[in-house]
Amino acid sequence: MSLCDFPKIRHGILYEEKKYEPSSPIFRGKILYYSCEYNFASPSNSFWTRITCTEAGWVPTPKCLRLCFFPFVENGHSTSSGQTHIEGDTVHIVCNQGYSLRNNQSTITCAEEGWSIPPKCISTNPTGKCGPPPPIDNGDITSLSLPVYEHLSSVEYQCQKYYVLKGKKIVTCRNGTWSEPPTCLFACVISEEIMERHNIITRWRENIKIYTQSGDNIEFMCKPGYRKARGSSLFLTKCVNGHINYPTCE
Repeated sequence: MSLCDFPKIRHGILYEEKKYEPSSPIFRGKILYYSCEYNFASPSNSFWTRITCTEAGWVPTPKCLRLCFFPFVENGHSTSSGQTHIEGDTVHIVCNQGYSLRNNQSTITCAEEGWSIPPKCISTNPTGKCGPPPPIDNGDITSLSLPVYEHLSSVEYQCQKYYVLKGKKIVTCRNGTWSEPPTCLFACVISEEIMERHNIITRWRENIKIYTQSGDNIEFMCKPGYRKARGSSLFLTKCVNGHINYPTCE
């Protein structure tokens, strides 16, 4: 009859271990249970894991694997969606904008003693200063642009006439990188030619604007003698970044 050696489980605890003599063999078919120490888990992740003595030895192989909780990486983050990893797992590190990996080491591995030494994200601009703020279409900063800005310096953006600013109008230099600048949304041009093609006019013709800012509501109506076409867009529409969804009459 096949015998199994007494299971020695690193970081593991055998159920009712005192009942067994470590020097005594165990016969085939015997079932034992074990659990793992704190911050370790069996491959099945069960509190008590069952193992059976077979001709091939203990099945499944009793072992306890380290649990690693993802560490904080200054100026970087992991591409992994999970917060807990098990021994043998490898995760990739990505540095924030304005930082790069030292020695191109981009991974850390969960080992028996915990995480390997994490990669370090270092500033690509150690002075922390920024160059001129990024340009934006149809807008500019409200002050004279400088060649160099100190860390935590701020500038304010504004859009050209008839354009609408979207985002934060104030951006800040932090560790050599500007925060995200705003965008200027296009105005809408109400085209007489297109209205003629769709057989519509503005409801308040005396107040018609050639230019309408993005986000403004515009109301149309059918020309006299026409009615709204089946499946037409609504008469009350909105200027969205330079685009107007014109209704149609027939």
